[in-house]
Amino acid sequence: MHLLTAAEMREVDRRTIDGGLVPGPELMERAGRGVFEIISRRFAGKLAGRRVILLCGKGNNGGDGFVIARHLMQEGASVTIFLLAPPDQLSADARLAFEKLLPLQPAIFPLGDDDARALCARQLEACDLAVDALFGTGLSGGLREPGLSAARLLNDHAARILAVDVPSGISGNANCRAAESVRAHATATIGAPKVGLFEHPGAGAAGEVLTVDIGFPKEVLAKVGGRHHLVDAEAARAYLPTFDPAGHKYRRGSLMVTAASRRYRGAALLTVGAALRSGVGMVYAALPESVAPLVQERYPSAICLSLPETATGSLAPTAFETLNDFMPRMDALAMGPGLDRDESTLAALREFLRPLEIPALLDADALHAYAGRLDELAEHAGPRILTPHSGELTALLGDAPADAEAGLAAVAGANLIVLSKGAPTRVKGDGEEIYTIAAGHPAMARGGTGDILTGLAGGILAQGGDALQATLLAAFLHGEAGRLMGDALGHAANSSDILNFLPDAWRRVEDPLADRGAWD
Repeated sequence: MHLLTAAEMREVDRRTIDGGLVPGPELMERAGRGVFEIISRRFAGKLAGRRVILLCGKGNNGGDGFVIARHLMQEGASVTIFLLAPPDQLSADARLAFEKLLPLQPAIFPLGDDDARALCARQLEACDLAVDALFGTGLSGGLREPGLSAARLLNDHAARILAVDVPSGISGNANCRAAESVRAHATATIGAPKVGLFEHPGAGAAGEVLTVDIGFPKEVLAKVGGRHHLVDAEAARAYLPTFDPAGHKYRRGSLMVTAASRRYRGAALLTVGAALRSGVGMVYAALPESVAPLVQERYPSAICLSLPETATGSLAPTAFETLNDFMPRMDALAMGPGLDRDESTLAALREFLRPLEIPALLDADALHAYAGRLDELAEHAGPRILTPHSGELTALLGDAPADAEAGLAAVAGANLIVLSKGAPTRVKGDGEEIYTIAAGHPAMARGGTGDILTGLAGGILAQGGDALQATLLAAFLHGEAGRLMGDALGHAANSSDILNFLPDAWRRVEDPLADRGAWD
């Protein structure tokens, strides 16, 4: 799915309308109808008597709101509309939508003075849903009066806010510097997702992002859309591993996890625990002898190799000789969390990895082994998936990249996939495309969440198929489990809690009918 800037979205609109492909009023009708259908699904089709307040601007975003209001009223909802501008100032298409609404005799109030704002506040506090249809991506320079007061009314008084296209005040572009905006619980973005909804402050204001397909021609989106793509549940579904339902465990793939040291024993528990929830058939864990008993007791279904360790408790160089004997049976390797930084261990690691032909995911200390030596990875025999956070990315490059995209471009290449962990997480392979992951939660900013990604992604890689698609699927599942964890546990969340939410994350990807939750 293409991820667009505000300017790109306007260009898609222009080419579609001016090219005679779809008239503007029809696009508005589709947009409003699509948002209405989201509302209907979330209320399980029970709209009669629901109290819905819409705050509508004078542009096309307000026009979408009028279409939404019309459909809601036709289903028996109690609708009240507050207008930011007089009807004679509406855009041409918005005016048409407004006139189609009037025969239903909705309650309409101007939002122009203190009395009107007080009435709006009271209505918002009593409503089932408030719809922000004030401003779309055309807003520049931030909110000004009277829009600023309208946004504050929504934020201060509405229990549930659905934004149309973008939360008012958010431009839809990256690096939006909005001082204030509507803080929505969900955003129904029109036509295609916008870049600014997945970068802060937009991501914090948008809530759950739902895309409304209004039938923009695919060829127009492809020409205008550029190289940015979004990976949501629907996109991730296309990357699910395929398998023979009658196949045995070895046909589901075998993963070798290499992690932990005496100092960082917990890294093995997190990485192996995630691998066991990846769907892979067999999980092996190559561990220092002081760590192996801990993991074997916690996870008896994993096969633990107890290997020699150095005086400091990291894997001894001789451990990689034993590890080599097992690799012909493996389909993927996940390596790095908690290995520690004994130079003899890291030197043996580099020597071990160079000729390895299977996909290998490198995280944490395995990435540190290549700090300032990134060019050596290009000599490896098999695909390598690197999962750095910003500090590790800087260490790999030897200097901080100018921005996130520059960092991705500098690392990714032939046989090298880079997954840059952050808010948002981005992935790049050897093509031009950059993938943004539509999942995550601030509660994931905890030590150990990267270890879980390593085990999960390694297990999916081991099940075969395209390495980039496996990486994208793992990144979404990891972020979605983190979102579920954060929503449920908030500040009390711990990285290990993500493991408990992975089954629900898998279910959301596997089941097209799975929903993130009804509005009761």
